[in-house]
Amino acid sequence: MFKSKTRPVVFPQYEHDHLSGALAANWGNEAFDQPALDVGAFVQGVLLHDWQYGILDNIPIIEAPEADWMAVTRGGVQHCFANPVTDIVVKLHIKRLLSFDESDERTALKEEIERQVAARLPESGFTRADFEWADRITRFCDQVAFDFCFEQPVQRSLPICPRRGSTETVEMSYTIGENGEIEVTPWPFGIPTFSGVIISYQRAGYPDELRPQSKLYTVRPR
Repeated sequence: MFKSKTRPVVFPQYEHDHLSGALAANWGNEAFDQPALDVGAFVQGVLLHDWQYGILDNIPIIEAPEADWMAVTRGGVQHCFANPVTDIVVKLHIKRLLSFDESDERTALKEEIERQVAARLPESGFTRADFEWADRITRFCDQVAFDFCFEQPVQRSLPICPRRGSTETVEMSYTIGENGEIEVTPWPFGIPTFSGVIISYQRAGYPDELRPQSKLYTVRPR
């Protein structure tokens, strides 16, 4: 879960996932290619990239002890999605998170992910390069939703490859305002602007006592 920096509310990982999936679902225009992967399966992978936390998780992001985080992450590695594209998208995301630090346990899980990816790659019908290219989009969608759930103004940029088959990158910048506004430049989405809602809960009593509140987001060009 994400603890808001400005209000006494929390956002479960499940809600963070919803925003990530909405960003991925709208990705692609004349200047930014969609992944070569099956689009529906790719979007599902981004939507479910943190599914292992459950619907109402109580593991605070950043604050959680390594052992707790690893236990949840191990569950994500052990689960196998029926669709190989979705499965590989999720597994590469988890591997990227594991790479932020080094330990024997993290290394073992990354090696297990590599075995799983290698085993399912032929079934997917796509190349490892196709998945690595798409993982930059997964990372971007995840990072925007990650920052959004802390509810504080932020400006960040990440490298994105606009064209499939190319390693040339551009810096994709975004700002998150106080009122749920997400402004992105250059614009990678297929519609002029889009909005949606995710749910937060009052921190006091959560998750045993649930007092939900809606949180509107609007994504537009900057």
